Amino acid sequence: MEFKIEKASLLQGLYLAQGISDRKSTMPILANVLLRTDGKDKLLVAATDLNVTVTAELPCKVLSEGGLTVGAKHLHDIVKSLPGDELTLKRTENQYAEIRAGKVDYKVVGMADRDFPKLPNHREVQFSKCDAATLRDMISKTFFSISTDETRYHLNGVLFESDGAVARMVSTDGHRLSKVERPLEGAPVLAQGIIIPRKGLMEVRRALETAEGAVEIGIHNGHLFVRVGATALSVKLIDAQFPPYDQVIPKENDKVAIAPRLALLEALKRISIMSSDKTWGIKLALQKGELRVTSDNPDLGEAHETLDVSFDGAPLAIGFNAKYFIELLGEMEGDEVKLELNGELDPGLVRPADGKPGSYVGVVMPMRI
Repeated sequence: MEFKIEKASLLQGLYLAQGISDRKSTMPILANVLLRTDGKDKLLVAATDLNVTVTAELPCKVLSEGGLTVGAKHLHDIVKSLPGDELTLKRTENQYAEIRAGKVDYKVVGMADRDFPKLPNHREVQFSKCDAATLRDMISKTFFSISTDETRYHLNGVLFESDGAVARMVSTDGHRLSKVERPLEGAPVLAQGIIIPRKGLMEVRRALETAEGAVEIGIHNGHLFVRVGATALSVKLIDAQFPPYDQVIPKENDKVAIAPRLALLEALKRISIMSSDKTWGIKLALQKGELRVTSDNPDLGEAHETLDVSFDGAPLAIGFNAKYFIELLGEMEGDEVKLELNGELDPGLVRPADGKPGSYVGVVMPMRI
């Protein structure tokens, strides 16, 4: 195998591959990226950890056909450092990759391509087109509240529901919940929701970073497929039951305050400096016309800040994890947010004050302080 390729083109293919390749696996070949040429002046670049797979077909000049696998992270770093705009890669004896650009010559240990796992075939998938920016926004608004507790397998991803016109994403780690709903014409019509795992969603987000206009998505054989230009991503879905999230979202919180979003966000950042590194505990105290944010830490001291808010209900003091509010408010849009509270042991609900009900909702469980 030997081919010539533009450096920028190969780097584009390796960008996702080196993030997906699994250097900790007991199968050494999963740390490698597959490089395979055909007679059509195309180079297949692929990487997988057996749950997430990326393939890219890149234009190149094929000098001889064949395949090889090379350490993905290592190859990415080498190609990134090479001078000039073009490089040549050749498979030599004992599965070595010889990489040349200008006066620079590398000889890198590789492995046979025949040992690389079989790749999911995105050509069998029925794709539909939907807006990349909307999908990217929905991922951003739910990604931070995915559970990282591997014993709670069913919470290790985002629930995705779609009727072909409106799509919904929901995530929860048991302490907070994020739910976003957006018009998404062209999204797949799903009879029931699917759970997209955290790592897979992270790679989908990376693939969508520079995507403009429409992106292609499809569901096939327990996998989510996303195609952006010449790059196709496949994610093995979580086969589990997501909890009934509607039961978690409070319906009767009668204490409603309208607060300036950025001022509240900055106040929480300032006051949480004095909170515990482990619990991030702060107290929100509401009374007529004001919200007082407090942190009291025996090891560090205390901090208070008062915000002017629109509130005319009975006074209430409730403890929360400041980090959960900070992450949620950071993803919200608009100048004001609506805080909907009930009692000191009841979950709080946060939504944009000027948004449609349900378009973006965050639920945060209280904590004793």
